Amino acid sequence: MTWKLASRPTVLIGLATAFSLLGDQMLYSVLPTYFTSVGLVPYQVGVILSANRFIRLITNHLAEQLCRRVRLGALTVLAFGVGALVTYAYAVVTHFGLLVVARLTWGLCWSFIRQIGLMTVVESNPDHRLGRSMGFYSGISRTGSLAGNLLGAVGHDLLGYTTTLIGFSCVSVLAIPLGLFGREGLKHRTEAEPDCEGDVVRSGGLLFCGFAVGCVGSGLVMSTLGLVLKQMVGEDVGLLGMTIGVASLNGLFLSVRWIADFFGAPVLGHVGDRLGRKRATTMLFAIGTVALSISATVDALTAIALAILL
Repeated sequence: MTWKLASRPTVLIGLATAFSLLGDQMLYSVLPTYFTSVGLVPYQVGVILSANRFIRLITNHLAEQLCRRVRLGALTVLAFGVGALVTYAYAVVTHFGLLVVARLTWGLCWSFIRQIGLMTVVESNPDHRLGRSMGFYSGISRTGSLAGNLLGAVGHDLLGYTTTLIGFSCVSVLAIPLGLFGREGLKHRTEAEPDCEGDVVRSGGLLFCGFAVGCVGSGLVMSTLGLVLKQMVGEDVGLLGMTIGVASLNGLFLSVRWIADFFGAPVLGHVGDRLGRKRATTMLFAIGTVALSISATVDALTAIALAILL
């Protein structure tokens, strides 16, 4: 078996996506544990962290349509540029309603960022390597989640909420040139997919799988883990001879997931190519079920870390 590295466009668009995720992912580490310092109450945290996902029920289709009809260079600049501005807004806005607007705007940006990223991977890789290439893209892009969760939480504990987010917003601007370089030289596919009702019906299982993964992983676990940890250990905890804040601990736990994604996604993508997507999906969902059962029944930090890793 010969392994090939990911294509240059895949790496560049993955890095651009990673930079764009910094501010978004920091919120998942910090808000569930320090929402009172921003002047929020628990239900508002839930609304803020989920608003970007609800709006994508509409904007994902919009992004798919526009990305086939409009030059991707312009959309790349807009999506990554507005995304950086939204990260800055997180730093300076404390009003609940305005934060919801910022999250809705981020959901719109993410729809386009994700669509542009997936189209770049498809257009720059042969069909027989799409699974592995998508794995590389996922792994590279989710280094932004790792950095946002971990560095964002540590930065919050050391530098403060506002300073860290302003720094992330400045770094996020780098996504614009990286995204443009990633699209350079690629042929823009503009053909529309056949509108077939049978295809929609057959994709119902796939849609449910996507919903389950998003609801449990990116939804339930990420938005509530910080509160669970705070109830278990309080404001800080001793780890490896050091005392760290619960936000940093939450960021560390969340980053474990993205470390596993970075190293495991290309391998699992290759497994999907070899075994077939149905078999691979069944196997991975079974492992995920076991992991959730462990985290729900064992009240220990090591068990939670293991469950998140799985």
